[in-house]
Amino acid sequence: MAEPANETFDAPDPALDALVETCLATEDVHVLPDTNTICYNAAIFPGQFLQLADMAPADRIIITSPGGNVATARMMSRILDERNEPVVIAGQCMSACAMVLIPGADDLIIHHSAHIAVHGITMMDYTTWFGWRTDGATPSTADLMKASLGYDFGYALHKTGKDHMIGHLEGQHVERGYIDDISTRMLDDARAWPCRVPPKDYWGMIDADHLRRYLGDHIRRMEHFNQSWDAPDNTIYKDVTLPIASMTYIFDRDYKAAGCDGTAIAAEDAPDSPDSSLSSHRD
Repeated sequence: MAEPANETFDAPDPALDALVETCLATEDVHVLPDTNTICYNAAIFPGQFLQLADMAPADRIIITSPGGNVATARMMSRILDERNEPVVIAGQCMSACAMVLIPGADDLIIHHSAHIAVHGITMMDYTTWFGWRTDGATPSTADLMKASLGYDFGYALHKTGKDHMIGHLEGQHVERGYIDDISTRMLDDARAWPCRVPPKDYWGMIDADHLRRYLGDHIRRMEHFNQSWDAPDNTIYKDVTLPIASMTYIFDRDYKAAGCDGTAIAAEDAPDSPDSSLSSHRD
């Protein structure tokens, strides 16, 4: 699985590298010592991101996060909008970090350590979602009505994440293709793989071409970051995930829980996926 070919990248910046290294090694939300740089190394919880609202203006905010709830992340995105500082994405930027914070940033820097991944086939429609869970069955009229009224609670939870994504992208004036294209690719990869897991348990990496296509002038600089599961410098979750395509993977725990085999480690020994208890679009 080769890493996608991309355009020219910015050269690494040693000064930024030093800041990122310190931030990745120190969890929580804080100002890096002897700098005017905020380090946000935390999940996207109100207890963490609300601290940003009270912090003094900074030269930049470095964000590395396992993600969190999509609805909650929209609140953090608004705080970042109000602060209006450059946002540096470094290390893991998973789930709501990739889906909400990145398309919400107006002044974006992608560090070469970044691993950016969407959580779940978010834009899956009800008919596909229903068939995914029922070996390809087509929903009945009663099923469709139940879903439209919000009484299929599994799908209602899935649709909440979908609706939040659409609303967030519209509010940030980013084309919906930002999430549609990734969901379509993940769905194609999932269909081609012999064993299926629930739609919420797929992870899709984002590459430079995609960011440039949809975020354009919002990107100040972009270093050559990890854009495929087998990228030489990609070490994030690599020992506890199974790639089903160059940019789509499943956590071992979720693969085993779905009754699939071939994982690297036993499910009971595998760590949870980064925001396994956080995402609003889990079904």
